[in-house]
Amino acid sequence: MSTPSRKVVITALGDVSNLSIVTTTITDPPKDHVQVRVFYSGFSGTDINMRLGRYPMQKKAPFTPGYSLVGKVVKNGPSCSQYRLGDIVACLTVYDAQADYANLPQKYLIPVPEGTDLQQATALIADWSTAYGLAINTAKVSSGQKVFVHGISGAVGYATMILCQRQGAKVYGTCSEKNFAAIEKLRATPFTYTNKDWMQSMTSLGGADVVFDPLGFESWDESYAILSPSGYLLGYGGNLATLTGQAERSVLWPAIKLLARNLYLCGKKTTFFYITRDSKSFRSDLLKMFEMQRKGEITVPIKAVFDVEDIKTAHESWSKASGLGSFLVKVSDP
Repeated sequence: MSTPSRKVVITALGDVSNLSIVTTTITDPPKDHVQVRVFYSGFSGTDINMRLGRYPMQKKAPFTPGYSLVGKVVKNGPSCSQYRLGDIVACLTVYDAQADYANLPQKYLIPVPEGTDLQQATALIADWSTAYGLAINTAKVSSGQKVFVHGISGAVGYATMILCQRQGAKVYGTCSEKNFAAIEKLRATPFTYTNKDWMQSMTSLGGADVVFDPLGFESWDESYAILSPSGYLLGYGGNLATLTGQAERSVLWPAIKLLARNLYLCGKKTTFFYITRDSKSFRSDLLKMFEMQRKGEITVPIKAVFDVEDIKTAHESWSKASGLGSFLVKVSDP
C-alpha cells in the first residue's frame, strides 16, 4: 500500500532554482525497515554542499536531502518489532529526511526519551553528535587546555565550544562580528576569521592545544600554524569554498596533506574527522546527550526553523542569518 508524501528534491546540481517540493507516494516499509512520519529534519552546510555537488561521494541528482530527523513510527516492515506505532525516534539518515515519510533501517533508529525537546533533539543527532565525537571521543579535551574553534557561532562550532567548556577548557574561535557579544557572554573569546588577528593572538599565548577546523584548504595550514608544540588539529567538513563563494575545489588533496603532517614527528598531530551512524559509540553518545538535554544540563540553541515549503529560503539564509546554533526544517506538526 502506498501513502502520499511530499518531499524536497534536488533536481540538478547548482543554485536554489534546482530545489523543488513534489508530492509522490511512498511504499510500505520493506523487511528490516520502519516507516517514520517526519516532524523535523536537520539543516546544515551539508545541504548546501549537496545541492552544489560538493559533498564527498554524494548521490547523483535527483535526490531528497535531509541528514537527520525526528519523527513518529507509523508502520513496521516485516521482521520489525523493536518499536511500537507512535514511538518517537531519531535517525541519522544522510538522505531523505526532508519528506513527510521515510522508510528507514530499524537498526539506525534511536528512541527519543519522553520529555526531550524535539527541536533540540533533532539538532543533537548530527550537529552535537559531530561535536561530541570531535571534542570528547577524539580530541579528549581536558581541563586547562586552550581550544580554538572555527565557526564558533555555528551549529557544530557552538556545540563544540559548550562541550569543551564543560571539560574545563578555555575556548577561543572565529565567527562573524555580529555574534561577538553573544560569544563573549558565554565566556569564550571571538576573533574575525578574515583579518587573521587570531593567528598572532594564539601564537602569543603559546599556541592552541586543540584546533577544530571545518573550513579546510588554506585554513588547515593556518590552523596548524597556531598549534602548541604538542597541539592537535582536527579537520572536518571543508566548507571554505562554499562560505566564501569560491569555485568548487576537491577537499581530497587538502585532507591528504592534513594527514601527511603526522609524518613530521614533531609532537603535533592531525586528523580528519567525519561522523558515521555505524560508529560503535554513536547510539550511546546520542542517548547520553538526550538525557543531558532532558535534565537541563545542556541547552541546544535553534537559530531558525523553516517550513519545508520554504526550503529555498533555508538555503539562501544559511550563511547570512545572525544568532547562534542550528537550523531545522519543520516537515509536520508533532
